[in-house]
Amino acid sequence: MKIELISLIIPCFNEEDSVGEFYKRAAKLSDTMKPRKFEYIFVNDGSTDKTGQILNDLAAHDPAVKVLHLAQNRGHQIALTAGMDYANGDAIVTIDADLQHPPELISEMVDKIEKDCDIVHAQRQFRSGDRWLKRVTAKGFYYFMKFFSGTRLIQNSGDFRAFTRPVLETIKSFRMPHRFLRGIFVQIGFRQCVIAYESEIRFAGDTKYSFIKMMNLAIDGVLGFSAAPVRLITWLSILLWCVSLIHLIKSLIEHFIFEITVPGWTSIIVLMFFFTGLILFSIAIIGSYVGRIFVQGQKIPLYWLRDARNVDLTKMKDQAGQFREVEVSYRSLKERMNELL
Repeated sequence: MKIELISLIIPCFNEEDSVGEFYKRAAKLSDTMKPRKFEYIFVNDGSTDKTGQILNDLAAHDPAVKVLHLAQNRGHQIALTAGMDYANGDAIVTIDADLQHPPELISEMVDKIEKDCDIVHAQRQFRSGDRWLKRVTAKGFYYFMKFFSGTRLIQNSGDFRAFTRPVLETIKSFRMPHRFLRGIFVQIGFRQCVIAYESEIRFAGDTKYSFIKMMNLAIDGVLGFSAAPVRLITWLSILLWCVSLIHLIKSLIEHFIFEITVPGWTSIIVLMFFFTGLILFSIAIIGSYVGRIFVQGQKIPLYWLRDARNVDLTKMKDQAGQFREVEVSYRSLKERMNELL
């Protein structure tokens, strides 16, 4: 397929020190890839620093820069989703603004799409600049996902990828609030390939993906793609029931045949604590599924915009009937435009 317009989707959360440098490198890349055109969709995910103002200045300078200001922080995965809703390109690239994902790799990714791929995953060969704890937890994350959810993720492949317009339209139809895009992209099929790269050192600031956020992402992946935790509870309960049955038979034989009575207060207390903890753990897992059903049943929009730059309201109006998020944002931005006029 022939690529004429490339959409870069860049989620930003407190990236005031790196977003300007990212734009410079991306703009330099676009000059080398002419006659292809670029559009830059920056999603300001509720930043509390000067990121929003810097993005507005870039949009005023370059019409190809689109800025979506989310009304509140909705998380990395939903910020990417918001950008995808407004992408117009023949090829779409999701990339972070911290420059650990080298923009120069986009040229190779687009070439792969033009040849024989619908989805190109960028796989890190070395996590440069990451601490040992980050590397260990990242490796454990992929093993965790593989074991519990059965989802074969591409190891060391985050959300740096390129894909075609048909893939975009397919992904946009997945509107679950607890999103795990790495799993969705792998499972939807299409022709997929992987290219390797070396992760660069973060340009400025600290990572916004803390250990807690990584764990929450792993939980979203497991609960969103598999009922394995519930099945694990079932098998664990069967195993413990068998162990308790064996213990009961042993106790009866010792009491009636060998006439041995062993004081069991300690063992009773230990078993009571163990089984109480197991029950509470099981309820927590089931409650997590029920909670997700409750959130989805409320049908709250994934995101809503408080402001935007260089966004075509006419196109937003055309898409408003497809996605509630675009409809809500369109009404909000239209009212704001009327106030400014």
